[in-house]
Amino acid sequence: MKIDNFLQMNDWEINKFLKVIFSIQISVFGLVLLDGLGIHIPILREFISIIYLLFVPGVLILRIMKMHKLGSVETILYSVGLSIASIMFIGFIINLVYPLLKISDPLSIMPLIITMAIFVVVLSFFSYLRDKDFSKPTFVDIKDLLSPIVLFLLLFPFLAIFGTSLMNWYKINIVLMILIILICLTLLLFAYGKIPKKFYPFTIFIMAISLLFHTSLISNYLTGYDIQNEYYLANMVIANAVWNYKINSIVNAMLSITLLAPVISIITKINLNWIFKIIYPIIFSLVPLGLYKIFKKQTNSEIAFLSCFLFISLYVFYTQMISLARQEIAEFFLVLLILLMVNTKMNNTKRSFLFILFGVSLVISHYALSYIYSISLIVVYMLVLLSDRYDIHRSIDFIFRNKNTIYKTSFEGNTNYKIISSTFIFFFITFTIAWYMYVSNAAPLTAILNIGNHIASSISTDFLNSDSSQGLFVLQNQLQSPLHRLSKYIYLIVQFFIVVGFFALLFKRNRMNFDRNYLLFVLVNLIILVAGVTVPFFASSLNVERLYQITLIFLSPLCIIGGFFILKSIFGFFKFSLKNNYDIHLKLISIFLMVFLLFNIGLMYNVFNDDSNSIALNTTYDTANFNQEEFYGAEWLNNFGNTSTSNGVSISDDYRRPLLRSFGIEPNTFSRIYGNNSTLSDLKINIKKQYSSRYNFVYFFFGSKNVKDNNTIVLSSEGVNVNGEKYKNLIDLFNNENQIYDNGGSRLYYDKLN
Repeated sequence: MKIDNFLQMNDWEINKFLKVIFSIQISVFGLVLLDGLGIHIPILREFISIIYLLFVPGVLILRIMKMHKLGSVETILYSVGLSIASIMFIGFIINLVYPLLKISDPLSIMPLIITMAIFVVVLSFFSYLRDKDFSKPTFVDIKDLLSPIVLFLLLFPFLAIFGTSLMNWYKINIVLMILIILICLTLLLFAYGKIPKKFYPFTIFIMAISLLFHTSLISNYLTGYDIQNEYYLANMVIANAVWNYKINSIVNAMLSITLLAPVISIITKINLNWIFKIIYPIIFSLVPLGLYKIFKKQTNSEIAFLSCFLFISLYVFYTQMISLARQEIAEFFLVLLILLMVNTKMNNTKRSFLFILFGVSLVISHYALSYIYSISLIVVYMLVLLSDRYDIHRSIDFIFRNKNTIYKTSFEGNTNYKIISSTFIFFFITFTIAWYMYVSNAAPLTAILNIGNHIASSISTDFLNSDSSQGLFVLQNQLQSPLHRLSKYIYLIVQFFIVVGFFALLFKRNRMNFDRNYLLFVLVNLIILVAGVTVPFFASSLNVERLYQITLIFLSPLCIIGGFFILKSIFGFFKFSLKNNYDIHLKLISIFLMVFLLFNIGLMYNVFNDDSNSIALNTTYDTANFNQEEFYGAEWLNNFGNTSTSNGVSISDDYRRPLLRSFGIEPNTFSRIYGNNSTLSDLKINIKKQYSSRYNFVYFFFGSKNVKDNNTIVLSSEGVNVNGEKYKNLIDLFNNENQIYDNGGSRLYYDKLN
């Protein structure tokens, strides 16, 4: 039995297509009306509204553009990308225009739902006019949906949800450990050919969303650092029903935070906290899905699958990225731009339109990624111009002396690069500068100028200085635990594979289909990776782990190619001749990646009772992970403290500080006041010196671990690097008469400065 493929609705007969669209829209209107009458049907409004917002506008635009037969993966990628872009642009327009029409709350439920309905109706009208004659639907076989491998994979997200619930309530991690083992087993099933190729994309998506959920759902509150400020700004938009674009904050200029999250939250009635913990990870899980399509176009299905597994295995993917909501959205748009770049079958006009739309969406989603992409565009375009010069051609022919080099097979006669034109680069950079100049008081532009100035002024004095280079510090850092040292060597092997893979592509006969633009972006990202180690203050401006994760968007296939090349060389050197060398290499690389995941995710440390930085497996790990008592304590300080005025200042340790930021409180830390060489007796003296001239009183906030263990984290640093952490019994310095709040899991003290 076969059913219509819902993911490829743009290929359906137009009348049937529009009936489904209007049914979804009417359902959303009806559920909103019922909620207004006090009748709430659990989950239904949330589920249907998410489909309405994240899929319907995009698939309508695809029909207007007459984009068909894209396949399920590309259809869902483009539909979600177009829908997200539509939400941000609509939110921006009504926030700007409606106040002029005397609508003071443009970002409230009624203006939003009416505007979205009109937008969908207009898109439906034009899709009917332009695409009413097309009808070539695709179907899904029920047998495929009920196949053992699909049912096995569908178990993963449920294990992630159930496992995190056990961790949150009972501190039991056994279910999450089983989930990780099953993901590793899935990689072995792939290596032994037990997963059909048609299920590769679905397998990658399921593994990605399960890994993301296994950390994002830990705690009922947001975990991490940057996301607390993102939450505060997005929540302020919801509370005021309007976005104030004049707030002096680099995050405030990012519509991926200040408009996308609030609009979704308001229409779906999903708490903003869960928008960031569930919806954003779902969107981000589409990134490895898009990378699979990109990598497959450059290599083959097996290398693409392993490359995506490497990408999702990196601990940054499921730890730091869940606390960087704006970068989650921006990376999704970056992947869409790359997918467009390597798509040789798309009409140039359609591709140019999407390039501009997704490029603008990238700019308004994340400033750092926009800057990196801008620089990459300029360098790639210059390299393209150089490579097309006749004298450069002659030089390359002389160097390689091989008409079958990757340069010849991939570069000659390839006109696909023309999409990266001087016009697009000029538009992208101009829009980037204009947006960051006129929104949020030019805070994003000022930030990058300060970073550039800092790098330029120190590059001659601090080159290869570990105090100013995070990347070099990480390489030189001597880890005490044997397991952690082994993990570091595994990372170095990955880097080695990437370098070998690049030169293997460059000098060996090409059996791949690497696009010239993609290969040049690979070269640029290799340079970025090297700069993260050598250039002072470059990696630290973004964070070296995040920089590495971004470069893997381009470099992941090189690691797999390099691994194949090394294994082939080893087998050749020892004259191992097996019938299925390729299959053996595939299995060995899969085992290596399985070990890579086990170390990254912290399971190896957990099994051998070593220190693990996994909030999902290690119940004692201390980081920016919060519970109900801490939330209530921060809420009390926000409601009854005077830190919002010029009279008071709040102080916490580094791991509790982010929670206060989610309420708009900007606390100072004990680490900054205490100093690397201070003693306990110096603390109150330092507080008096630093704050008595500006403030009248100070609040001290302590979280659950502080109260339970009677200590506070104090970080020591050298340059841009944190090189140690110590717990100090700072709570003992405060008297009971100074205590103003205590709920058992958080505590507040008050002290006068004057």
